[in-house]
Formats: sequence, structure tokens, C-alpha cells
Amino acid sequence: MTSALLRSLGFSLALALCGEGLRAAPPTAASAPVSSETASALGGMTLSAAQMRIAALRAVQTGHYALAAELGGLLLRADPSDPYGHFVIAQAELRRGNTNAARKAARQTLRYARTDVQKHEAARVMAAAYAQDESYFLSQLWMRRAFMVVPSEAFEQRAGREYKALRTLSRLSLSLELSAAPSSNVNGGASEEISTVDGLPLVGILSPSAQALSGFSARGALSLGYAVQRGPQSETTLRGYGTLRRVWLSDEARDKAPSVENSDFGASSMEIGLQHRRRLGEKGPVVSGSATLGRAWQGGLHSYDYRRAAFSLVQPLGVVTALTAGLSWQHQQDADTAYNDVDTVGYQLGVIHDLGTPGTVSAMLIGGAAESQNGQITRDTRGLRLGYEPSAPLGPLRLSFAVSAFEHRYPEYRVLFAVPGGRADQVWRAEVQVTFEKLDYAGFLPVLDLSAERSESNVSRFETETLALSLGFKSRF
Repeated sequence: MTSALLRSLGFSLALALCGEGLRAAPPTAASAPVSSETASALGGMTLSAAQMRIAALRAVQTGHYALAAELGGLLLRADPSDPYGHFVIAQAELRRGNTNAARKAARQTLRYARTDVQKHEAARVMAAAYAQDESYFLSQLWMRRAFMVVPSEAFEQRAGREYKALRTLSRLSLSLELSAAPSSNVNGGASEEISTVDGLPLVGILSPSAQALSGFSARGALSLGYAVQRGPQSETTLRGYGTLRRVWLSDEARDKAPSVENSDFGASSMEIGLQHRRRLGEKGPVVSGSATLGRAWQGGLHSYDYRRAAFSLVQPLGVVTALTAGLSWQHQQDADTAYNDVDTVGYQLGVIHDLGTPGTVSAMLIGGAAESQNGQITRDTRGLRLGYEPSAPLGPLRLSFAVSAFEHRYPEYRVLFAVPGGRADQVWRAEVQVTFEKLDYAGFLPVLDLSAERSESNVSRFETETLALSLGFKSRF
């Protein structure tokens, strides 16, 4: 990867030269004391700045890096703010393996750069220098910097390929997700004030905090990973993951539930785990297993700890179809009482199929069961999720669609008395994701998520309607 990046940087000098323009310079530009190699190359000639730039370009292209660095120095004697002079030195030092000197010169190029090409190429030199030192994570950051000033689509595609290669080489990975959304139901409250239970002669009035409250929510998630083992067919990663959710109630919600605070609906979690992925044969499945420990907080208070084990499989079925499957187990230990501890088993089975020009479709069966001494928590779940993503964007927008239906059954649920037949919830959800592909910044794209959810239940407290609109960002690569 590093050698490929160095080769592609060879053309950068010519690009920077064109972007800079062949401006005249004092005829004494090459008359200062020089080394014997440079004196021999110049043959006693006095070169203009334009001629010296061309000579420096040829020196880099032919592997005379010491000569190129000295010619760059001569350009800087005539004009210390000449970005091309700094860039020649950065290129020459990079090829000589002097990565610290290359980074120093590249930073000066960025400081004095006059065009987007110069800024873009200088950032790529920084990335290449860190890649030579095998600091692939820092190299990725500088490739992100290069994406901030992409002169054309061709530059963008090339930088994208280089970034993907650097990410593959890096043992350290980082992912950050941010989203913010207005919502008609930030607390998951009931749609109606009256609470009823099918089959029981009970009628109640729900407290304001148990009813749907509108407001604004923001969510962040940070994922860190480090590959402790990596081979052609397998990888073992130590990973950490954290989430944070904050809610701000609307004025209407505050009037409706004056005793409720924004912090009551805040939530956060942190976990650490180990994951192993392996490909079983050239055409075999990719299997993954993981073990995780975590802690969750609700309303600023410790809510529960958990430990989880999971297994997943992706099996190609020909060229355009893949089967996916997963199985998980989680033990959730309540912070206050063992009565609320929960053991959950989950499963999923799905298929993804590429239709070619129309796009990609997917179907996923999802289910699970939760067991607890607390009958209010014991439940069974089953559902279906369908997805569709067109292969081509709609103008500047890339769209994806999903619909899902789930049924949750709580056989031991009680509202003073046992609910006849147990509590049963049906949940329907529709989602549209809009990615703005032309609003790229540093390789990140804004993403708009629109969702509508409706749940029906024989216990009216759990009948809800939610409309949400969230704005977030995701990496292009």
C-alpha cells in the first residue's frame, strides 16, 4: 500500500506545478552556493523558477532525491513561501525514507498552499509518511484531511481507494456515530390517557410521564477496536463500545408533565469485548464469535450489568446471494435486585440478494425469548424485517427502505390481576434513509432517517405511535 501511494504521488509534482503556474523568479534563484551534484546537474546555468521546478520534477521522477531536495531548497531561497519548493522537499524526503523531514515539509506546503490540488496532495504526503512508519491510524486521519479539499471526482476516487487500503492495514479502528432527532414520543409513552386491559374490568388514568411526550433527542455512539491477531483467513479484535442518549422535552411536554426532568430519559452504556472472525475455506462461510461485558445507566443511575455471547455466519450462495444467521445469549443483572435479572436468547436468519440494476433486497426473521423471576419481564419475540436499497442514487440522494413487524408476548403479565391470555403487543415500523452523496466533508456524508412506528396491545398502556426524524453522519468508506 505504501509503495503504491508513493508511485501515485509521483504525478502529484506535475499537478502541483501546473496548479502553481510558471511564474518568473529572480535570475539569481540558482546562483546561491550548491552541492557538487547540483552544480554538475546545472552545468553552470542560471535557471528561472519555472525551469527549476521542471528540473526538480525530473529529479524526483528519475530517483535523484538528494538533487530534488536541494533544488527545492533553492526555490525556497528565492521565495520561502513557495509551496512547490516545500512540496518537492516533502516528496524527496519521503522517497528517501526520511518521514519526519517529509512531514515537516508537507506541513509547510499546507501552510503556503494556494490551490486545492496543493492542499490535497500535501495531505496525501502526510498520509504516506505515516503509512511508511506503520502509523496507519494517523495515516487515515490525514487521508480524511485530503478529502476536505478534493479537486475533482478522479482525485476523490483515488483517495477513496487509498483510504480503504490504509483502513485494512490499520490494527486500530475507530467509528463515531452522531444523530439528532425531533420526536413525537421521546419516552415511549402511551398514545392515550385512559388505560384499559382487554378481558379485565379495569380502567385507569395514566400519569403524564407514562403518556407520549414530544421533544428532541440526541444520540452518540463510539466504537474502538484493536486487532490483536490478523491473518489471511482470520482476525481477533479487542473492542470497546459506548453509547449516550440525551433528551430535551418540548414546552408542550413540560406543561403536560411538569414533574419530569430531561435527565429522567437519559441513557448510556459501556462495554468491552473480544471478537473472532474466520473464513472457512475459499467458498465457505465467514463465521464470527464474540464475548462481551457491559454496564448500562438510566436516568443517570446504574441500571444493570450484562454479559453476552454471540455467534454469526455469512454464507455466500452463488455470486449475488448470501445467507446470514446469528445466535446470541445475554444475562442481564439488575443493579438493585436479582428478582429483575433476565436471561435472553435471540436468533436471526436472513437472506440478501443483489438484483443488479434494480438494487438489493433483504429479508430477516428475528426472534427470541427472555426469562426472569419477574413475570412482567418474561417474554417471547418474533418478527420479520424487509429491506430494499436501489443500486443507483436518485440524483444526489441515495435511498434505502425497510419495513418490519414484530409480536411480543408476555404470558405472565399482570395488571393487579393476570391479563387473560397474557399481554400481546404488535409493533409495525417503516423506515426511509436518505444519504446526501454530494455533501461530502472529509469523507463523511449526512444521513437523514425518517421513521414511523405504531404498536397495538391488549394492555392500552403499551399502545404507542411515534414519528421521528433524525440527522446523522456516516463514513463514505
